[in-house]
Amino acid sequence: MGNLLRSCLYSLLVTFSVTSVAAVDIIHPVPRDGSDLDKYAIDLISFLAKKSGQEVNVKPYDRPVDSQSRKVQLIKEGKMTVDWLGADKKVESQLVPIRYPIFRGLLGHRIFITNKTTEAKLGAVQTKAELEKFSMIQGEGWADVGVLKAGGFRVKEVPSFENIFKIVDAGRADLFPRAVIEPYSELAGRPQYKNLLVDDKLMLVYRFPMFLFVSPTAANKPVVDILNAGFEKAYQDGSFIEFFEKSPLVVKTFEQAKLKQRKVFNIPNPNLSEKTRSIPDKYWLKL
Repeated sequence: MGNLLRSCLYSLLVTFSVTSVAAVDIIHPVPRDGSDLDKYAIDLISFLAKKSGQEVNVKPYDRPVDSQSRKVQLIKEGKMTVDWLGADKKVESQLVPIRYPIFRGLLGHRIFITNKTTEAKLGAVQTKAELEKFSMIQGEGWADVGVLKAGGFRVKEVPSFENIFKIVDAGRADLFPRAVIEPYSELAGRPQYKNLLVDDKLMLVYRFPMFLFVSPTAANKPVVDILNAGFEKAYQDGSFIEFFEKSPLVVKTFEQAKLKQRKVFNIPNPNLSEKTRSIPDKYWLKL
C-alpha cells in the first residue's frame, strides 16, 4: 500500500509540474510591412511573458488581416489571442483590455503623413479651424475615427491599410494622422510612394492609450493573467520604463519627430471609458 501511495503521489506531482510549466500559445496579428510599432508590441508581449515567469509560444496568425474590425472579430472568436489597439469604449466592451498604456500615451500625439502639395499649405496653418479644412483618412474601425470626428475633422475610413498610402500619395486625401511613433518607419518601408512625406510643423494631441487586448474566451484567461502580472512586475522593478526608453522605436521617434518645434492643437477624447480615464499619472509619459 505504501508503494502504491508513493506511486500515486509521484504521478500527481508529475502531472501538476507539466501542467504548471506547459507553454501557453499567444497568437498575434501578422505585423504590417515597415511597422516598427508592431515589432515593439510583439517584443513587449515576449518581455511581459518572461517577467511573469510563464513559458509562452508567441506566434503570428496564419495570414495577414488588414481590417481592424475583422481582427477584433477573430479575437472575439478566439482564433487570435491578442492585438495592440487604441482604446475606446467599444473595443473595451468586446475584448479584455490589459490596462497599461504600452506607449505611455504617445499614441495620442498625432503628426501627419501627407503629400507634397498639401505640405506646402500646412506652414500657413495657425488655428484649428484652418486645420479642419484639410481632409483626413484612417483605417476602418480605428478608435481614432470617433475622436477626430468629435474634434470637428472630416475623416474618411478605408479597410485596407496599404490603400491609405496610395490615396494620400495620389492627393485624394490630405492628411493621414499617425502617432509620432509610427510614420517614419512606415514611409521608410514604402519608397514607391514618391509624393509622401511626414509634416514637421503641426501636431494634434489627445489622451489616447494603446492597450494589449486579449480574447475574452475562457481559454485565454491565462494570457490575461500573464500580461497583467508581467506589467505589474515590470513596473515594480523599473524594467518596463527601461524597455520603453531603450526601444529603438522610441529613441528614433524623439530624434525624428522634433516635438518641441511643432504647433500643437489639443482636442478632447470623448470615447474613453471611466476606467481608462482613471489610470494613474505614473503610467503616462510627461513630455
